[in-house]
Amino acid sequence: MSIRDMMNEGVENGVFPGGILLWGGPKEILEEIPVGRIRIDIPDAPPVAADTLFDLASLTKPLVTASLSLLFQAEHRLEIDTPIGELLPSCRSTFLGDLPFHRLLSHSSGLKSWAPLYQELDGTTDAKERLLSAILALPPAYAPGTRSEYSDLGYILAGWILESVGGERLDRLFHQRVLAPLGILDAGFTPTAQGSPLSGRAFASTEAPDEKAPPLCGVVHDEHARLLGGVAGHAGLFATARAVWQLSRPWMGEGTLFPARWLERFQTRQEGTPWTLGWDTPTEQSSSGRYFSSFSIGHLGYTGTSIWIDLQRQIIIILLTHRVHPTRTNNLIRSFRPRLHDRIMEEMLSPSPRDPSLPE
Repeated sequence: MSIRDMMNEGVENGVFPGGILLWGGPKEILEEIPVGRIRIDIPDAPPVAADTLFDLASLTKPLVTASLSLLFQAEHRLEIDTPIGELLPSCRSTFLGDLPFHRLLSHSSGLKSWAPLYQELDGTTDAKERLLSAILALPPAYAPGTRSEYSDLGYILAGWILESVGGERLDRLFHQRVLAPLGILDAGFTPTAQGSPLSGRAFASTEAPDEKAPPLCGVVHDEHARLLGGVAGHAGLFATARAVWQLSRPWMGEGTLFPARWLERFQTRQEGTPWTLGWDTPTEQSSSGRYFSSFSIGHLGYTGTSIWIDLQRQIIIILLTHRVHPTRTNNLIRSFRPRLHDRIMEEMLSPSPRDPSLPE
């Protein structure tokens, strides 16, 4: 089966209503395949296209929060070994106080993965302060540094620390330090806000926030990011597939955005965890499939998005879908994604047919 046929089959079998697949290397895109439609609840909704914007969900963590952390560390504005309590004073009297900042990036801080804190805070005017208090009131899920547990809550804190260090809101820091230098126009937070350059664009819909509401279009799906106005360290970024590729290229060593010394540190798996400082790495039964080398990094987004980068072979595969439309209970992508990755890698790694016009 061709890769295009697999993507079309994903739509036909209800894995996702629409999506776009892109793969290539740091210097060129080899293929880009859009399939399906941006909504399924209205007739004749537009098809997914190259310029469709997707809610990237947790791809925000490496592309925004880890990227800014690397840049600030390289400039010595943020030492990643600095205790969290020094960077975020509210943490001083908690179990996080003496832990180095990098524990947040590698999901080894002891913080819980997630808790429905937004349910008690929805509609409050001081959402950030109350969410911070609610996070810090949670007991540790495990002894910090002894293992890892993927944590949205840790990246929410990391985003606030970056805002404190940078003196600006996270979306503005990201635009100034990453989007503008890379010349990226098709990515950003709060894309439907008045004045946003992305306003009026086509968005892949996600799940409706409640039974009486329409699907979300250009409004972040994640409840805690939505509570915070759409800007957070763990979720909130929207982008096209090509913009995700552009944002990923510096992580492959392309260009001059990231100094090589610190790039290598952030690409390296941390002791006792499968995580680097911002990225997952291949493990048994990984979403990356069977063929990515051990020197690979990747990340998933809850809405149905993913990036996997083989740093050794310089191969990148980006899959953006909106599998949470119309409902988050659809988990068919879990088995589909590694099979798709395997099919692409088999094609890319297979020897090219010999040109018969060339001599032996």
